[in-house]
Amino acid sequence: MTVRPLSAVLSSASLFPWLGRLAALGMLALLAWMGASIFWSLSAPQTIRPTPQIETDPQLSAQSISARHLFGASLAPAAVASAPVDIRLSGVVAAQRQGERAYALLASEGKPPQLVREGEEVSPGVILQRVLPRQVELLRGGRTQILILPEHGKP
Repeated sequence: MTVRPLSAVLSSASLFPWLGRLAALGMLALLAWMGASIFWSLSAPQTIRPTPQIETDPQLSAQSISARHLFGASLAPAAVASAPVDIRLSGVVAAQRQGERAYALLASEGKPPQLVREGEEVSPGVILQRVLPRQVELLRGGRTQILILPEHGKP
């Protein structure tokens, strides 16, 4: 058995053919990977993601909520002893934390329900004073009147 020095085994003349083959093999693998990724991207079905559309107009939002009858079906105006007959409470969005604004769905004088914030005027001379989870307080002529949200399915 003959022992050759390491410098003779790793000579540049014997390494060049192997480096060329190794580079060709690497490029072939890269080409196969790129071809497969292009094939799968073109043959896979495209998933169409719908773009969410958010309604920013409060009046249209209120009409949409009212049309879905989330707070019960629209029935005849409820007669509450301390509340006027011409204003009807359809739903409330009470504030969860201190400082947040609350809203109420109120229908006045036979009109469709409208979204009203605390402090806004419901109809001439009537202001939504406070919104609670099951009722609202209206300020009419200096007097506070209460509208109670009817239970689901009851007028």
